[in-house]
Order: sequence, then structure tokens, then C-alpha cells
Amino acid sequence: MSFWQKAKIIALQIVFGINPQPVVIDSDTDSTDGQDSYGAPVEKVSPLGYEASSWTIVYLIIQGVIGTGIFVTPASVLKSLGSVGASYVFWILGFVITLFQIAVYIEYVTYFPKRSGAEVVYLEQAYARPKFMMPVVYAALTVVLSFATSSASAFASYLFSAGGHSPTHWEQRGLALVPLVLCFAIVSVSNKVAVRLSNFIGFVKVVFILFIAFSGLAVLGGHTKAGNNHDIFKDVWKGTTTDGNSISNAILKVVFSYGGSGYAFNVVAETAPRETIKAYKKYVPLTMFLIFVLYMLVVTAYFAGVGSVKEIKSAGSLVSSIFFKKVFGKKAATALDVFVALSAFGHLLGIFIAHSRSLRECGRQGVLPYPRLWTSVKPWGTPIFPAFITLLVNIIVLLAPPPGDAYNFVVDLGSYSSYIFNTLLFVGLFKLRRHRKKLGLGYKEFHIWTPVLVIAILWTWFVLAMAFVPPKGTLKGSDVSFFYATYPLTTIGLFFLCIFYYLVWAFVLPSFGRYRHRIESYELATGEQGHTVIKVPVEHLAQYDSENGEIQPDTFHSPPAYEDGSDESDPSKKNPVVVTETKI
Repeated sequence: MSFWQKAKIIALQIVFGINPQPVVIDSDTDSTDGQDSYGAPVEKVSPLGYEASSWTIVYLIIQGVIGTGIFVTPASVLKSLGSVGASYVFWILGFVITLFQIAVYIEYVTYFPKRSGAEVVYLEQAYARPKFMMPVVYAALTVVLSFATSSASAFASYLFSAGGHSPTHWEQRGLALVPLVLCFAIVSVSNKVAVRLSNFIGFVKVVFILFIAFSGLAVLGGHTKAGNNHDIFKDVWKGTTTDGNSISNAILKVVFSYGGSGYAFNVVAETAPRETIKAYKKYVPLTMFLIFVLYMLVVTAYFAGVGSVKEIKSAGSLVSSIFFKKVFGKKAATALDVFVALSAFGHLLGIFIAHSRSLRECGRQGVLPYPRLWTSVKPWGTPIFPAFITLLVNIIVLLAPPPGDAYNFVVDLGSYSSYIFNTLLFVGLFKLRRHRKKLGLGYKEFHIWTPVLVIAILWTWFVLAMAFVPPKGTLKGSDVSFFYATYPLTTIGLFFLCIFYYLVWAFVLPSFGRYRHRIESYELATGEQGHTVIKVPVEHLAQYDSENGEIQPDTFHSPPAYEDGSDESDPSKKNPVVVTETKI
């Protein structure tokens, strides 16, 4: 192979994330040890293919983390903290907290290397009892409250800004529909195209942010229009605040800017089976470190380019635009707007890729209506129906609420629910470890140090608690005109509503309807596998269980009486069941 051929292969790997070698599919690899059988079945061969290379993991993290946050957040962080030095400390602290969080995900990957879907899988296995309660709650809230409208709106805003147009609310919403529909179309038609386009946009992001970073270094060297701005770094601790509310808000903003690394864990089953755990252990922390370095350089560039703490504080979300105008002139600010719009689109594409896998796993668990529809990857080997539901929910959230309070409130609901699930996920790792220890399995190839896990849990509690701390001097929310704690209270209420629904579905209705739930496995024509929950009348229960092999302990810890007066808690009955598998 010539030098140029090798260079071409390397370039394709880096830019598009193409696997250099065919993926070896080892369907005999044991990946079910310790997995609760009531969860979605393990698909030994991924129906979605194996398009996710190690570079895809890198770029999905970049797509998830680098949206619009780094272009708008640094000024508000400086304003909250008051000084340049404190800002640097908090950007470092945010990186450390994020590193702790992703270590939790990596440990989960080692236990379930053939399950995509991230949180939906890990919560299913960590909270296996009461059976199906966590899948029901997660599926209901994920379908309803998972929004990506902020990225779609940012895409529209920056394109209008690049064109010098001040849009009306409906013009803004109309243009925001475009990236939503495009992402749905791309994810639905081809996994290969979706993944490679996402990889390419991720590569462009890195190149552009490196350009900003080196521009900042050029400013410090006095080689740009902005001059040699060193004064801002002379007294870096001047003005540092001691206000607890401001400090809390600053750390929340910083960690938000590092958020999104979880998207890469939604395609675990689509990576090369023999390389999955190694790839996540190696490339996820390295990518986060790369992003941390880029963020520090970009923040330094903003400080050096703008040159004044007061001006940066007043700039707000326009800090990156002001930086470009000072360093390169007004026309360059237009190029920045176009790039930030592209960055928002890449972030949105990453959301569609990740969320479609997550919803598909919810469907495979059997708790959503028409589970085969959610599970199927026909006709193009893609999760079309989950992607369509993602599109539909986001269109409703984008168009239905009036602008202002209603829209912001709905988006806040989605954000707060994700923090609750994160808390459950981190606490659930202790439960899963204990379960594996009872089975004699223990750790696998990676585990997070327990004190670090405790810190990650304490952090999630802090985030949840901060929603109940009132803004300074008022009881109105920062982005709504009514009571500031309405959205966390509503979100918690929705959780309890879902639990109430589960109790009615799992216990009350079967008692009144004289039936019991049973789980059946199915396999579709193209290899997709899943579970469906069916109703079996009490009078037919003994016959059903005997025809399906070993007796199935009641799905919901409520032993039903057979017609002969016995029940499933009878020690003469066997367990667990191996349920019927059908091909359709």
C-alpha cells in the first residue's frame, strides 16, 4: 500500500469515522451475565448494523457536548463569579464533575456491552424490582419530555442573525422546523449516512474551535486587530463573589456546557463487539479531556480578544460575536453565526441518533403500545418509528406553546426530569453492584472508585435542590413570570403520576379484570428481538404456564391463584420461565 493510500484511509477515519477493517461479529460473546431476564432481550447481532467506530464515539461526544453552550456561556459565568480567576477554577471543576459522571456510564457499559439506549437499559437493570415500574416511568416521561427544540431554535436564530434579519416568532419557529425534519429524514433513511454526517460535522467543530483557540493565542501575541490585551489577566481574582446563589448558578452553567456526553452511550451495541469496552474506556475520557483543553483555550481567547471584564459581563450570549468583531472585523461575525448554526444542527443530529436508540429500547421492553412497531428497523435498517416520535414531540413543543413562559416551562420540565433520572442512575449503580455480588459476578473491566461515585451522586442532589432556591430578591423564575419552583414540582408530580399509572396497570386492573400479565418474546423477520406484555385470564393461567415450559413467577410480585387453588409461590412450581419465541 502506497503512502497516499494510507493517508487517504487515515483521513477517512478521522473526518468521517469510517471503520478501517470489517467488523468481526462475535455472536457467541457472553454479554448476558447478571442481566435481569425481564429486561429487553440481548440482540447478539445488532439489527442496526455496526457503523459506530471509535471515531464515532469521539464525535458523538463532541456533538453532544459542543452545541451552543461554549459560544454563549463564558460571559454569564464570569458575570456570576465576578472574576477571571474564579471563572477558570469553575471551568476546571465542571470538567472534573463531568469526568466523574461519565465514569458511571463506562462501568455500566462493561456490564451491558450489547445493549444500546444508555439510561433506559441501565435503569431497567438497576431497578429490576418492582418489575417494569422503572421502564414504565422512564418510557412515559422520555416519550413526552425529551426535547431538542433549543438546538432547533438556536439553528434558526443564528441563521437569521447571519442574514441580518430580525424574525417574528413564527418565522423563528418555521425555520426551526427545517433542522428537525432534516435530522429525522437522515436518521430514518440510513444509519451509515447519519453516523458519517455526524462524524464530519464533529470534525468541522473541532477544526473551528481550534481556530478560535489559536486566534486567542495570536491576540495574546499582539498579532491581531484587538492588540495585545494582557491587562485582563493582571488581577485575576479582583471582584470574586461570595454570594452562594451566584456561585451555584455559575457551576450549573459550566456543567451544562460540558453536558451531552451520554449520547455516545446510546450506540454501544453498534460498535465492534470485540472492541466495545476498550473503546469506551479509552476514548470517552480522552475526548472529554480534549474538550476541556479546547474550552480553556476558547475562554482564554474571549478574555484576551474582548479585553475588558466589564464588557464581557455586559456582552452576555453575544460574547463570541464581539470577540470575532474585535479580532477579525464585522464580516467575520457573520461567519461565526453560520458556524454556530451548523454546530446546533450537529448537536440536533446527535440527539436524533441517540434518542431513536433509546426509544427503541423502551419499545423492546414491551411497556409501550405496539412494541413491534418500536422495535422494527424495516425497511432500511433504521429506527424509523422512534425517530418519527422524536420529531413529532419536538414539533408539538416547538409550535404548540405560546412563546415565552409556556415554552420555557415545558423545556424546563424536560431538563429537570433528566436530572432526576441521572440521580436514579448513579444510585442504581450501587444496587447493581450488590446484585452482581450476590450472583458471584463482581466487577468487570472497569469500575468507578466508590468515593467518586458518592461525589457524583451528591452533585446530582445538589442540582435537584438548586431548583428550589429562589432567585435573588424575587419568587419569580429566571425564565418565567410565575413561581420559580413550578417546574420541579410539576416534574416530581409527573413522576408520581406515572408510578400511580403503573400501580393501576400492574395490580388494580388485573385484579378487577381477573387476568395476569405474562411476558412473551418475539423475533421479527430481520432479526430484531423484544418482549411484549400480554394478558392471560386467570382461568387459563395454569394451562398457559404449563404450555410455555417452566412456571413463570408472577410478573409483578403478586402470585395469582390458579383454578385449583394453588399459586405461583408454591415451592413445587419451577422458575424462571423461558417464554415462547415467535417469528413474524
